[in-house]
Amino acid sequence: MSFPGAEGYGKYTTGGRGGEVYIVTNLNSSGAGSLKDALSKSGRTVVFEVSGTIVGRFKVPSNTTIAGQTAPGDGITIFGEMQHGSNVIVRYIRVRFDGNGDRDAFGTRYQENVMIDHVTASWSRDEVMSIYHGKNVTVQWSLISEACPNEGTDSHRFGGIWGNDYSTYHHNLIAHNENRTPRWASGAGYNDYRNNVTYNWGYGGSYGAERVQSGSDHIGSWINVIGNYYKPGPGSESKDRIASPSKRGAGDEGNWYVSDNFVEGSPEVTNDNWKGLKSSNYIKMTAPWDAMPINQETAEQAYQSVLADVGASKPKRDAIDERIISEVIDGTYSLGRNGFISCPGEAQLPELNSTPAPADSDRDGMPDSWEQANGLNPNDASDRNDKDDIGYTMLENYLNSIDSL
Repeated sequence: MSFPGAEGYGKYTTGGRGGEVYIVTNLNSSGAGSLKDALSKSGRTVVFEVSGTIVGRFKVPSNTTIAGQTAPGDGITIFGEMQHGSNVIVRYIRVRFDGNGDRDAFGTRYQENVMIDHVTASWSRDEVMSIYHGKNVTVQWSLISEACPNEGTDSHRFGGIWGNDYSTYHHNLIAHNENRTPRWASGAGYNDYRNNVTYNWGYGGSYGAERVQSGSDHIGSWINVIGNYYKPGPGSESKDRIASPSKRGAGDEGNWYVSDNFVEGSPEVTNDNWKGLKSSNYIKMTAPWDAMPINQETAEQAYQSVLADVGASKPKRDAIDERIISEVIDGTYSLGRNGFISCPGEAQLPELNSTPAPADSDRDGMPDSWEQANGLNPNDASDRNDKDDIGYTMLENYLNSIDSL
């Protein structure tokens, strides 16, 4: 698996396993020791010896792991955007869009073997996080919030377009987005959406999953919506909505199954989830399609779990994520019109503090103290790629030990 706790169809993604390690030592937009330089080649695991905000727009190349949990201090925020290739693992990173152009904060199309874990994304002018028309994708424990309008308008505050052939979306929080929470792609393939929390959708919400993507070979949409928690907020117009399936013409309906979802304030829809589908543009499945299982909770349990750990929570949450979590708990908002913000300027980036990184004599991404405690040589960089009986490298075991703290 990618790491202990990886679940769903992206869980066998290997990222940069067995390749080079690159240590990000500064917050510069380019040059030696920068994130841009780290991402200039594939086949790497990227670790951090600094915390803070990095300005730039980045593409994670295929066969890469980004381990944001290694940052000493308050963690890493990217002020710009992040796209990615195939076979990538991205963990514990915040991406807040810089406001220049109508673009997404995070994600891309047509990629496969993708594991997105504990990522925070916000402030986009298109969608906050869009990952679709790929294969074998997991988005888990990620926080998608506060979309901004298209430049020069007061509209298009959209959460994301999702839908990959065999994909899992679980334990995510989608908050303060007017629409597309998410929008299921047409020709979305087989998607399993469970144990997520949605708060304060606006005039819209989740919709889509038409059968066919026009002009492409993406045909068929199957959507499981199971065990999720829906909490309307101050800006939510339809307070008992789970989704509104779409079609573009006759025979263009996708296949939907909904069950065990909790809609706060609507016992009627909680008891009969089908009443939360606000259109008839779908084919009703009598049972969910047989998705890869996760460690599923009830919707109420998932609500508590998500609020406790979602987003870039290691090394620690920033003030923006803390605010979002508090607003979900309290059913309130702090910024914008009913929680729907305008950009730039309405939300401010917090200062992130950095602390000294532990000594790493051989520059293999593993601290000397950890190597010594685990029988490795702190002066031999090659031992980072030694594998245990399960198949994790020693570097991965170190990264996983941070995640378990």
